[in-house]
Amino acid sequence: MISLPDLSDQYYEQIQVGKLALQSYGSVHSIAGEIYTVSCSDDNSVVKDILSREGKNKVLVIDASGVTHASMIGDQIAESAVKNHWAGIVVNGCIRDVEELKNLPIGIFAKGVVAQKTNKKNHGFEDVLISFGSVVMTSGKWIYIDQNGWLVADNKLEL
Repeated sequence: MISLPDLSDQYYEQIQVGKLALQSYGSVHSIAGEIYTVSCSDDNSVVKDILSREGKNKVLVIDASGVTHASMIGDQIAESAVKNHWAGIVVNGCIRDVEELKNLPIGIFAKGVVAQKTNKKNHGFEDVLISFGSVVMTSGKWIYIDQNGWLVADNKLEL
């Protein structure tokens, strides 16, 4: 289990600390992994496609532009992520099906919850530079997140 405060103390000059509050919704409340990015709002088609692929313990970081009127992740997409070995999902936006998500063995962090689904028009961009919470992210960087907050580093950090 990672200790975010310890990582922050030890690697203070090598990290970016997230300034956006994210809530934990999966049964895993602490995750660390290599980032894979996606940028999309109002449409989770690309998210569904990515999470249907082998994740190799990576963390999908979704920049949904903070959209609060449509959910980027629900139980079916999250179950696919578990099946395909993703370590976690981080959403700058909303999710749904929280009663089901809390039982899945994956870390899921999001800005909030909304019952409404997204449009399905296959809009979105994967493996791109994204930025939210005062942090700039690209695929290949590492994210560390727990109930103390989150941070991003260029490389894997060791305690």
